[in-house]
Amino acid sequence: MKKKILLVNGHLNVGGVENSLLNVLKSIDYNDYEVDLILFEYLGDYANEVPQEVNIIYFDLSKSYGPIKQCILDNIKKRNWFALCLRIIFLLEKIIGEKALFLAKPLFNLPKNYDCAIAYRVGICTDFVGYIINSKKKITWWHDGTFDFPYKLIKRWIKVFKKFDKIIAVSDSSKKMLLSNIHGINNKTITIPNIINVNDIQLKANDTTIYDINDNENITLLSVGRLSPEKGMINCVHACKKLVDNGYYVKWYLIGEGTQRTEIERCIEEYHLENHLFLLGATSNPYPYIKNAYIYVHPSLVESLSISVLEALALNIPVIVAKSMGPMEFIRHGENGLLVDPTPKGLYKGILSLIEDEKLYNLLKKDKSDVLKNYSPEVIMKKIYDLTEVS
Repeated sequence: MKKKILLVNGHLNVGGVENSLLNVLKSIDYNDYEVDLILFEYLGDYANEVPQEVNIIYFDLSKSYGPIKQCILDNIKKRNWFALCLRIIFLLEKIIGEKALFLAKPLFNLPKNYDCAIAYRVGICTDFVGYIINSKKKITWWHDGTFDFPYKLIKRWIKVFKKFDKIIAVSDSSKKMLLSNIHGINNKTITIPNIINVNDIQLKANDTTIYDINDNENITLLSVGRLSPEKGMINCVHACKKLVDNGYYVKWYLIGEGTQRTEIERCIEEYHLENHLFLLGATSNPYPYIKNAYIYVHPSLVESLSISVLEALALNIPVIVAKSMGPMEFIRHGENGLLVDPTPKGLYKGILSLIEDEKLYNLLKKDKSDVLKNYSPEVIMKKIYDLTEVS
């Protein structure tokens, strides 16, 4: 008999967590597992890549948030009884605590009992699996690279984590950070990195329908990440100005969207970099861009692991990576990449190193399979399968 597995996430839009989830879904052996996937926000860009064996269940929670009075009136007017009841339960939760969430069970009408339920994000996903889902075993993933959260939220996590059998961190440093901030979970917290499917990445990188950034007249640089302060993408703009001011012919492409886009656009205009730095927006397939870049530059200030750096290694593109706890676990400076200070100056100096030192550049283009084997679907899925076993 197949094991019944549930995974829960907000959406499948472009992002590191969602990419990780997609790789898990693609790697599951559906001869042995029956898989449901619950989403709360919308389907997203990766939805068409989900294996057809996965049963996607969508609950729209968007109408259950916002000012209480307006939310109730709007849902009564539209006869959205699901959202109305859920909003009232959220209100009760503030009054009597998390135990009010048990009242939401009938709303979701999920009579199935699972062998293992997995909350792929901490937050609404952990609350849902912890308080609403019936499962013999419960697991949650921890993807964050920092621990800068209000005490009230931490107290909430401490309570809900008690309902989980295992908490998975995506790197040893992320696990250490989590354990130093939340006590009492040492015996249930383990490390399982994200999957890096080299074959899939290399196949997608050969998609000729996507714009080819290869440029023989310029040094092509690429960065992938959310346009938000913690990802440090604005530092690419400042580093680009230094390169241009010093006579280097560069074209730097940024893939991603986020709250800092307007600020970055303003900075590009102020520095007159319109012909040197380009915002490509978000894409579910960045690999042709990575493959055709001369150097991959990762400016992120915070990373629990850094999937996109590993993906660049899978395509044998030299990487320059701002120092943060995740990448520092697998990047060996000067051997398979360069670790630099997370500043415009640090990025600039790293890029110059590879532009001016051909021997170093060629060294960093060599095969990285020795690193990537630790993130292969076979290795990671074996660890996940072991966790889903019910004693």
